[in-house]
Amino acid sequence: MRLLFLNLNQSAGYGGVERWMLDAAAGLAARGHDAVLVGRPAAPWLRVGARLGLRVRDDHAGPWIERVWRVRAAMRAERPDVVVAKGKKAARMAAWARATGAPGRVVLFFGLTGELRPGRWLDARTWRLVDAGIVVAHGARRWYVDHGFGPPTKLHVAWKGVDLARFVEADGMRDASRHALGVAADELVVGTVGRLVWQKGVDLLCDALARVDGRLPRWRLVVVGGGRDADQIAAAAAPLGERVTLLGHREDVPALLAAMDVVVVPSRDEVMAQTTLEAMAAGRAVVSTRTIGADEAIDDGASGVLVPVRDAAALGEAIVDLARDPARRAALGAAARARVARDFAQARMLDRCEGVLRAVAAGQSALARER
Repeated sequence: MRLLFLNLNQSAGYGGVERWMLDAAAGLAARGHDAVLVGRPAAPWLRVGARLGLRVRDDHAGPWIERVWRVRAAMRAERPDVVVAKGKKAARMAAWARATGAPGRVVLFFGLTGELRPGRWLDARTWRLVDAGIVVAHGARRWYVDHGFGPPTKLHVAWKGVDLARFVEADGMRDASRHALGVAADELVVGTVGRLVWQKGVDLLCDALARVDGRLPRWRLVVVGGGRDADQIAAAAAPLGERVTLLGHREDVPALLAAMDVVVVPSRDEVMAQTTLEAMAAGRAVVSTRTIGADEAIDDGASGVLVPVRDAAALGEAIVDLARDPARRAALGAAARARVARDFAQARMLDRCEGVLRAVAAGQSALARER
């Protein structure tokens, strides 16, 4: 297949969708498919793609109408079977290009639940224009269908995945990583990884720790990630003092996860967070809010702990319970890694991705393929 991944992100703190596109493009290219990334000049995720040896078109610049023409030019030059577009704006550009003679079936990759909203004329039109959608959880497909973006046969489910070997190899980096962070041997490290934006809920995690501070052993909070709300997160963390380390965007996530004892995913609005899968692959005990798809990754109480969304009190209690029980942390971490090995390993993700994109290219319905 000839595949074009269209993504207009230019943030330094790129997230899970960019990670999925990079992993999918690199993995499918290794399987013999032709994959090219299209985005804005100097976008960090494209630089990573170039380092991975992927073909990159980074000319998406200029006024809106010029950028639309650039998408059309890329599609006409690359002649893709499928264009995978992150977000509705990029999907509309690709759909217009296809309607005016460029080749390729257009699939909208949904990063968040609510990417399309009921009652919005332009969102409804966007959904009519694209050939298919990809969501990363069955719960997300149900949400869209329930809110009028059906039929379910148009929505393909493709669970994410991780390169498990990178996280297993990092086990031996735990002591060095903790030393580099200035963590004492007896300190409990609570950590989170993700873009510093409102939906990730890092401020809720700070609130949760403030609520239970007196009931925890000696602890540190390590926050990995950058983003547009970095100043607000720093303000939320300020009352916790020097026990909070804000690292910004980092590429050594496996080593940093190895240094943590409890990984918290406090999201307000997310679908199967990449951080959840990476922390599970690292063998960490994970506490996650019950956002859509979280229960498809975590078996509550067996391979992690789920708490209600936006409930700082419940988040704090879960952290206290794990802080006081090292044996349970170890058991949850072992079960989490086994779960990733079974269902979320990179090869399994690529199998699913390849199957979905072949189905889209052939015009096959999602449910028929899954049966």
